[in-house]
Amino acid sequence: MDMAINVALLLLGTIGALTAFGGDTWRHETLPWSKRITRRGWFALVCMVAALVVGIAKEIRGGQLSAEAARKELDLRAELTRSQGVLAKVDENLASARKDLEATQARLAAVEPSILEGIIVATAGIRREQDFSTTHLNREAVVPLISGKTSAERLRLYGGDFLDYHVFCSGSPEPANWPNALSPRRIGLRMLRLEVGSRRYELNEHGRHMLIGPIGTPMEAKVLNPGRLAGCIVKILVESADRTRIAQELAPLVQAVRAARERRVQ
Repeated sequence: MDMAINVALLLLGTIGALTAFGGDTWRHETLPWSKRITRRGWFALVCMVAALVVGIAKEIRGGQLSAEAARKELDLRAELTRSQGVLAKVDENLASARKDLEATQARLAAVEPSILEGIIVATAGIRREQDFSTTHLNREAVVPLISGKTSAERLRLYGGDFLDYHVFCSGSPEPANWPNALSPRRIGLRMLRLEVGSRRYELNEHGRHMLIGPIGTPMEAKVLNPGRLAGCIVKILVESADRTRIAQELAPLVQAVRAARERRVQ
């Protein structure tokens, strides 16, 4: 655009000058001024005025572009200042996190790994709560159990685990003409089963089971609902005394302690 304007200015100026060169543009007579100007003069005058208009438009446009460029420069400088502030904040947080990490590593290095291993051995055989699961039944035939600790992964159970469970059912009551033994809900509850590995366990309104299976090998669990119960909730609390399970959970901590002690020695 700027190149086109510059070329137009050069052409208009050159044409106006050449038109006036070598000829009269003004009659030296007593006439009104508009009639004194010759045809050559009018042509040269039009070219000069056009060059003036184009030149003024160019300067106005240049001023607008300069102002816009200045605004953009200010915006970029402000954005750069904000980015530098954010970067400085990130550096501060990183430095703080590094200090916290060094402090944590120092505390880990002060722990004797054999103490943690001794705790695992000393507490073997003591049942403790390991996990829990809340399962909603809505006419599904099979419902996998989800770990309450992660709310995403499947519940993993081990041989020797103890399950304390409750089954709650809500909704409209059974019709009065249904005997308890023939109630559809009663029949559905009697058909309800918990499948862990290759074994199935009966589920009533409340009970407790000890799982039979390999020790140290996780097994998936699911509720079998052949009666297609709906509006029921199965709550399960898992207790375990499996030392291999505790050892697996504490293994990352023991490894972190050993790594911290090795870095301190180096």
